[in-house]
Amino acid sequence: MITRKQKEEVVAELKKKLSAASFIGFVNFHNMTVQKASEFRRALHKQHAGYVVGKKTLLGVAAKNAGLEVDQKKLTGEVGVVLGGAGEDAALGAAKEVAAFARKNAEILKIIGGFWDKSWIELPDVKRLAAIPSREILLTQLAYMLTQPMASLARALAEVSKKAT
Repeated sequence: MITRKQKEEVVAELKKKLSAASFIGFVNFHNMTVQKASEFRRALHKQHAGYVVGKKTLLGVAAKNAGLEVDQKKLTGEVGVVLGGAGEDAALGAAKEVAAFARKNAEILKIIGGFWDKSWIELPDVKRLAAIPSREILLTQLAYMLTQPMASLARALAEVSKKAT
């Protein structure tokens, strides 16, 4: 049996992690094997994110202490918490990894919802976050869109000069 002092220590540690994370995802991990949990943790670690499993009541208290309002009724089943690191890249990476793992392992991992910048988001919002391309891809797409009008103008002027001669 866990003592009150141990519970307070767990809540304090969870509060610290929840406060530092820019993305917090709640997942239901029913029937997840140790092997799959390790695979999930390794994938999240590559994205500078973490995965914590704890009692729902302690998670709720830690979230409340961190200034997050969690509806305990939404946290059904066995609940784990994905903690995306500081910064948008780490947060988006964590959301992508959770969505990808949930897609591959739909029978054992279900996304409940989460927090993005301290605001509650539902499952469709988490999936939308996971669909956002990385910063490098977005910058490449922007550069492509910016260069296309100039390239089109250059082609049009070349055609006009051909017809003029």
